Amino acid sequence: MSTRSTHPTASTDFSQLIADIEQEARDEGPQAVRELEQFREEFSLASQLIESRREGKLSQRDLAKLSGVPQSEISRIETGASNPTFATITALLRPLGKRVQLVDDGKISATLVGGDRDRAAKRIDRGSRASRRRKPAGGKTAAKAS
Repeated sequence: MSTRSTHPTASTDFSQLIADIEQEARDEGPQAVRELEQFREEFSLASQLIESRREGKLSQRDLAKLSGVPQSEISRIETGASNPTFATITALLRPLGKRVQLVDDGKISATLVGGDRDRAAKRIDRGSRASRRRKPAGGKTAAKAS
């Protein structure tokens, strides 16, 4: 009797699941494809945060103490159950020696890299506050075309 399994490996199952999800999004149309890409970007940030925290040999509790962000919020971010603000992300990355950077690939995506993050965070924060003040007569925030 052979002990070798005839079932596909977990990686094959996962790869097929991803392929199925991608095909389903394409079948549903451009909006579903955009939503899938947004999910990927959000998951990418969460997985990079987990990887950086583990590389630093920090538990969520340790990172909470160093960053000032509650451990429960870190857990929600890492599981994708939270949509953190830039300030929260910056606070989490600071003890890890990381910052958010836009990658020049035609899309906005977050990449954790070492370096000076405070100066950029202040510039971005000033810009986001200024854009919140500019509202048209209807009270809705105007989208800026680029």
